Amino acid sequence: MDKKNVLIGLAFILAAFGLMFYQSMQMEELPAQPETSEEVEVTGNSDRPSASAPAFGNLEGGSLESGGSDTQPAAESSAFQPVKETTAAEIEAVINASEELHSLANDFIDVEFTSLGGGIKQIHFLQTKQGGLDTFVFNADTNLPALGVSFQGPESALSYNKPYRIVTDQTTQTRVVFERSLGGGILVRRSFEINAAGAEGVDPYLIQHETELINKSSQALQSGSGAYLHLGTVYSIGADKQGEFLNFGYFDGEDTEFIGNKKFKGSNGFIMGIGASEAVPQVEETVSQLVWGAVKNQFFAFVATPREGLQSNGFFATGASVQPLTPADAKLADAVRASLAFPIARIDPGDSQIISIDFYAGPKEFKRLTKLGEEQDRVMQFGFFGFFSKILLSFLYVVHSFIPSWGWSIVVMTVIIKLLFWPLTAKAAASQKRMQKIQAPLKELREQFKDNPQKMQKETMKLFRENKVNPAAGCLPIFIQMPIFIGLFWMLRTASELRYAPFLWINDLSRPDTVAEIYGLPINILPVIMGVTMFFQMRMTPAMTGGDAMQQKIFKLLPFVFLFILYNFSSGLVLYWTVQNLLTILQQYITNKRSDVANEPVVVPSTAKKKKKRRPGS
Repeated sequence: MDKKNVLIGLAFILAAFGLMFYQSMQMEELPAQPETSEEVEVTGNSDRPSASAPAFGNLEGGSLESGGSDTQPAAESSAFQPVKETTAAEIEAVINASEELHSLANDFIDVEFTSLGGGIKQIHFLQTKQGGLDTFVFNADTNLPALGVSFQGPESALSYNKPYRIVTDQTTQTRVVFERSLGGGILVRRSFEINAAGAEGVDPYLIQHETELINKSSQALQSGSGAYLHLGTVYSIGADKQGEFLNFGYFDGEDTEFIGNKKFKGSNGFIMGIGASEAVPQVEETVSQLVWGAVKNQFFAFVATPREGLQSNGFFATGASVQPLTPADAKLADAVRASLAFPIARIDPGDSQIISIDFYAGPKEFKRLTKLGEEQDRVMQFGFFGFFSKILLSFLYVVHSFIPSWGWSIVVMTVIIKLLFWPLTAKAAASQKRMQKIQAPLKELREQFKDNPQKMQKETMKLFRENKVNPAAGCLPIFIQMPIFIGLFWMLRTASELRYAPFLWINDLSRPDTVAEIYGLPINILPVIMGVTMFFQMRMTPAMTGGDAMQQKIFKLLPFVFLFILYNFSSGLVLYWTVQNLLTILQQYITNKRSDVANEPVVVPSTAKKKKKRRPGS
């Protein structure tokens, strides 16, 4: 491998890690919406009722718009229209309302519902942590119920928390129904149903929800503001300290957009202010089509998919801070919450309108999300090399079906990948060995034709050809391995299957294998092993006698560079890289011992053997 190809290989490595860094830092920057001319006041990020909280819509507090009579319907309008201020008495009634809780559970989730808002208070996960209840609790430390509905805008905590009654004669072990009467003759009926334990063909993490608006009056009724369905509050967990996976995302049928927590917090940039951005308190947008919307973190996703025939026409998203319920001494965690907007058409007397969605509330397991049918697996956020991530994760599932250990599954998958590319990488290794053997004639050839660059290039290529040397072969394994490595990087970082998965001394393959801390410095064993194996791998690789000193120094420093880069990566990813190094060492050992390569004579082109003609009289 000559100097040019060394530089190309190193540039590719740096570009690959640069791409990973860029993708981890990059979140979709959506423009903040312009302020409207409404004479109303939003409640900011607070999720508790306030005495100054205004009403946006026209369904609450007896302020429904009507068409005047059954024969004279109201004009349809989707614009926000300010209505009268909510009275102190109405606020007091909500604050003093008693809360009634009701739980539905199967083998996978325990969903706690609240009568204040007629929605989900919390969700506990029963199987996402090996050996017991998961420490992560969805919608923790908030008074805004998940799947709560507001008819007064996305930030009206008062509207989200209006008291409902539980309809006991329609509530079962897998279903709960809430009802509430609005002023003007609208009855709101809200139902939630989970899948029974052991039910076949249905996902146990799926919650089926309907909000039905029934016109009990004698006149047509209309809302100018529509309804907002709150998706819930999700906070950052795991090793995602920068909140790369903490965001709201939606799919419009063609593209997926993600609005990260960094959007709401702002950023100082990473080098001399590059990439700096101001904090945007909230993002509210109207969209032509919204197939699904989701709030998620590194390992969990909460995806609301409107059922066929129903369309959401917008969303609202903002950041927050919450106190996780476990562990008890945890600090405040960054969080994201969002709501989906639904238009409400005119409702004639005796008619109704239904908002129905399927709500997936569970781990980011690729297999489950794929089966939902509307490309919900995009919440995995695999990045630019998502094609490789999906193939590798599907392959890992196959291996794991035979080997019930995610750690050993990664080891076996790495071995299989290495064997698949063994012939190609073996050729590259043999070519590197031959390249080492021709360094002396290559140096003489370049000295002989140093005044004739074109002749030098021609004779160099002839030397390579006659000795079966491919000058780019040394970089070929890097080009092959990097897309796979980057695909694994994103796959192993966000796949919840590896969360809490043990392997040897490692407790959690999704996190670094920290065994102790010394003065705040984590002691991670596996990255050190990876660095040592890479050092020996570089020692065994044929050195270039004609290479300059700088090249040699760069190669010697590579193991330390990779050790620094991968030190705090997930141990599942470092495990793959370590096994890959060990297999490469084995392959290089076999190549170095091959008699067909070691005993091959060096072929020097006849042109290069000729000496320069003597000058007359010499």
